[in-house]
Amino acid sequence: MAETSFESRARAAGLRSFPNDTAKLEALVKDLDRAAASLRGPRHYAQEPTTVFRLQPAATSR
Repeated sequence: MAETSFESRARAAGLRSFPNDTAKLEALVKDLDRAAASLRGPRHYAQEPTTVFRLQPAATSR
């Protein structure tokens, strides 16, 4: 059986699956790509999703 482009890309990325799971894996990747596409796109800087860490000063011991 000829290898599809998805199978060759998955193999190049180091992913391995059983032959009967390939269709499920491809559907999962498509769903994740659609979800990521909803986060991408031009938007005002104030609308961009951000992650903010508030670091506490390190305790100083003398």
